[in-house]
Amino acid sequence: MNRLRFAALAAVLLLSSPSRAETSKFERSYPFAGDKDIKVGIKFGDVTIESFRIRHWPDSDDFSKSEKDPKDTHTMVVEFRYSNQDRDKDYKCKYVVTIPGGKDGKPFGENDRTATLDKGKTDDTNMLFVKMYTNDYKVAKTVKVGFEIWKK
Repeated sequence: MNRLRFAALAAVLLLSSPSRAETSKFERSYPFAGDKDIKVGIKFGDVTIESFRIRHWPDSDDFSKSEKDPKDTHTMVVEFRYSNQDRDKDYKCKYVVTIPGGKDGKPFGENDRTATLDKGKTDDTNMLFVKMYTNDYKVAKTVKVGFEIWKK
């Protein structure tokens, strides 16, 4: 009897939860470079993730400080540019940013964020922040970016 109740409860929860049946996932690697538009061109339905740019790259003072203090950290801003041509529906996108190449297979830095892709918006942005050791900016070669997009 308990199994039947559990199965019924699970079915109700699955049916009442927001569906991501129409979800699209992408993962790509790009050169790790600051303050430069990197074209993405991913399309899902009426949404296009057009590009991203890494902002707030460390400057020469930041690098000088990190030579004296190897534990010095710096936070970059990853800004994604998108358009949503759907006038009636918002979409959602989970952005995942990873900078591979750290010790023991761990990344130099990583973070994720789920943000709304507002209906009817063109040339709009979403941002997320990634913190890593300042010295690692000099040796990192690539950035992996994942996108999971669905209708809200």
